[in-house]
Amino acid sequence: MQGLARVRSWFQTGRLVRPRADVPNFVDLVRALAELSGARGLELSPAGRELAEVIGPADHYVLVLVDGLGLKLLETLPADGFLRKHLARTLQAVFPPTTAAALNTLATGLWPAEHAVPGWWTYLAERRLSAITLPFVERFTERPLEAYGVSTEEVFPAPCFWLWMERRRLVVAPKKLIGTTFSRYATGDSAHLGYESLAQAVAFVVDGIKRARSSSFTYLYLPQIDKLAHRKGIADPGMPGLLAATQEHLADLAGALPRHARLIITADHGLIDTPEERRFVLPEGHPLLQHLLCPPTCEPTVPAFHARPGQQEAFLEAFTAHLGQHFALITPEEAEELRLFGPGPISPLLRRRLGDFIGLSAEPAAIYYHGPKDSHVHVGVHAGLSAQEMLIPLILT
Repeated sequence: MQGLARVRSWFQTGRLVRPRADVPNFVDLVRALAELSGARGLELSPAGRELAEVIGPADHYVLVLVDGLGLKLLETLPADGFLRKHLARTLQAVFPPTTAAALNTLATGLWPAEHAVPGWWTYLAERRLSAITLPFVERFTERPLEAYGVSTEEVFPAPCFWLWMERRRLVVAPKKLIGTTFSRYATGDSAHLGYESLAQAVAFVVDGIKRARSSSFTYLYLPQIDKLAHRKGIADPGMPGLLAATQEHLADLAGALPRHARLIITADHGLIDTPEERRFVLPEGHPLLQHLLCPPTCEPTVPAFHARPGQQEAFLEAFTAHLGQHFALITPEEAEELRLFGPGPISPLLRRRLGDFIGLSAEPAAIYYHGPKDSHVHVGVHAGLSAQEMLIPLILT
């Protein structure tokens, strides 16, 4: 069975979640919040309009993005706990369900098909350069992309629409993320505060709203769950404690907000563990790499392959022999036909960034390249199409 047929069968049998624009999704939430915060001229879907009505008017909006808190992980918490008790909707994440794609959607209000940032790694074909998108560095040297003459607009071409909001804006994020190239791009001219603990993050948000002399929009980013899951997996013994602590601090935040504030909690994606036997490593010199212009890009669970000119068929044959049991390969045109990256056509830039083939799997699996400085392997992963990765919560208080 060819790659496209395999993927269609996985959707039809319910093994994978097919991305859809006609169900409530992360794009709908982002656009609804932007309109509620004063942005004009946005096109809201019926689901987006409904979300705007459910959230409703407020003097102060506080959006908390808990990186990796998928619906399935949320359901491991007690049913009578703060987060589950205030679960208002289930949303679909954007595809790929990964931080790089989601945070660019949060910055622009666009689907990945339009903003053209599909994952952690991107091949800049015009420069023959591999980039790590959010840290804004070259993949193998980790030198800033600015050192290669790469501009912010070259990697993140869509404009940030936070500037359209008619509210005071505050971003509260881990201290090490403040002032980065991506942070400056993705949040416009917002004020920024860097925290060193969850308690401090909550205090910054509450104090910021108390000091606000007009309506406000506050964004709080919490990456702790995602970080632990990558290193040790969602089944790690430390995960329940981290989830409980996160819930406790968010409950404290809700209790400290003034009456005319609205707390919105969601996630960029969910998480799933990959068993060791489905973590595939391509060391330097691996036969597959001889057919490629660069190591696989995008994400380990949804790798994009840029074949050398005239090597597409040879790569396809070699990949099928090595990894075809675990991954189906589809072309960017077939991904567009399936509307994986959004309801409209994929942009020419995204088409180039996806290369020649995209790997999809029905079971958790990941492909890693092990070069001199590119040798990590994650236990907990995301970016695939399982329900654990694609379904995220919308929690409202």
